[in-house]
Formats: sequence, C-alpha cells, structure tokens
Amino acid sequence: MTTFHRQALYIRPHHYETPHSYLDRLCDANAIHTPLVTAVVKKRRAETGHKHLLAHAIRDLAGVEPMHWVKAYTRAVNPIMDDANRMLGEVFRKPRDTRWVCTRCTGGQTAGTWEHHQFTICLRHGRWLAPGHGPEHQRQVPGEAVWLRAERAYRQVARSPFLTRPLVDEVWRIVRDQATVLGPPDLAARLAAAEKAQGFKEGVDDRLALYPETVRILAWLARAEVWDRLVGPHRNQERLRAGLRRGFDWMPGDKSVLEEALAEALIRSRRSRLTQLDEAIHAHIRKHGPTPRRIPAMRQVSTR
Repeated sequence: MTTFHRQALYIRPHHYETPHSYLDRLCDANAIHTPLVTAVVKKRRAETGHKHLLAHAIRDLAGVEPMHWVKAYTRAVNPIMDDANRMLGEVFRKPRDTRWVCTRCTGGQTAGTWEHHQFTICLRHGRWLAPGHGPEHQRQVPGEAVWLRAERAYRQVARSPFLTRPLVDEVWRIVRDQATVLGPPDLAARLAAAEKAQGFKEGVDDRLALYPETVRILAWLARAEVWDRLVGPHRNQERLRAGLRRGFDWMPGDKSVLEEALAEALIRSRRSRLTQLDEAIHAHIRKHGPTPRRIPAMRQVSTR
C-alpha cells in the first residue's frame, strides 16, 4: 500500500484556506502529482470506509492536524453544527464557492478559502479581493487611506450576528441602487467613473467604488441597539424608517431608495433569523430531549 511521508518543504496554511487548496499548494511546492495523492485517498476510503482520510493524508504530508481545518472553517463561516464527525465531513468536502487569497501575498499562486465575509481588502497590499469573483478580478484600491480605513472598520463589525450573508449582499445592491438613482453626486460620480473605466466588471469595480459608504451603513446595521429599538417584533415600519433617516443623515440629498429598501431588507433578515433560531432550537430538542442541554446563541444562527 502506498504510504505518505512528511515532505521536506513545509508551507503554511493561509487564513481560512481550505484543505483542498492547501494540498494543491503543498504538492506543487514538493513536486508531487496531486491527482496521485487524491487517487490514493479515494482508494483507501473505498477500502476502509473512513470518510476523513484526506485529513490524515495532509497530516502525514505536512503535519497539519485535522482540527486546524475545523477551527478555520468555523471561524470563516460560523456554521450551526455540534457533531464533530459531521463537521469533519463538511470541512473536507470540496467547497462550491471559494474566496481567493491576495495573489501578491501568495507570490502569484492561487489559494482558495471558504466563502466568507470576514474581510474584503488585503491590508498588506491594498488589494480588493473581489467577493464572488476569481483572483483575476483583484484590484488595487483607488484611495488607499480611505479604503483601508473602511476595511479596518468592516473587520470590526463583520462577525456581528446581525450581518448575515443575505443582508450583506442586499446592502451592496441597495447602495448601488441609491448611487445610480439619487446620488449623492460624489457617490454617483464615483460609480459612473468606475463603469466607464476600461475592464469594468460588474460586482467588482462598482462595489469597490462604493465600499467606504457601504461599510459605514453596515457598521450602523451591526449595532444591537438598532435592532432592539427599530427592528424588534413590536416595532412599526414608520418608526424603522424614521430611525433609518436619522442613522444616515451623514449622506446628503434624497435617501428614499436607501431608506425603503433597507427597511424591507431588515424586516426580511429579522424574520429569517428568527426562523433559523426556531429550527436550531427544535433540532436540539429532537436530539437531546425536551430540555436541550444548550440552546444555540444568536451568533450561531448566522447564514454566513
């Protein structure tokens, strides 16, 4: 039987990197044919019935323990799972969606991470990492000081339980609609300049152009008191819209697109989060009996 041995050249896993991406880079660095490793793993899996042999192969080749990948996965996507075997199965399944590490950090290599919303700009190189797009769409940020300041603010609020993935994606769209329809003028001009630039890519350059304002809105939405005061179960929509007007009075001009769309997005997000919490509690009751040992916290109900 083919055995795996510790390789001479160790490479360090990147932040939130998937084990599949790491294995590709490890094999490339040590002149190993990656399909050979995966074929051996597949054969052993068929012979033994053990699901997580890829984890052991990586440990044998580089010494990286399987729990490293589990911890990275939970930090990246915040899943609702308390079964270790199921978690390992999720971690070592090839991801459908991938975020890409800054190619300047990797010396031009491509390294994939789990799809996450923890950061968007590489602070070391000032590179926009183009959420939802490939490494070829990474861009240099235009006004480095402003954009990097916005990125630091974003990283502080990114793990908020209120900023679920659907809500973050919705805010991107709403800010673009506001800039397209009503401005303000500097925001509309920045978006128009990005759209006219050579090589414009929708979902990449438009989001980059509007990033500072988008982060400012997300930071406001990440505050627990906003949800307690404005989006609670007994709050009316008029009070919510008034709160949005006050919260975004820093933006000049008519903000009706922003106000209406955000009010609807917040109500949908709250309804979705409550449904998820209810499902998580019932799953624990089914598993542990009528008195669950642990009710999942709201941070575990995020759909990141």
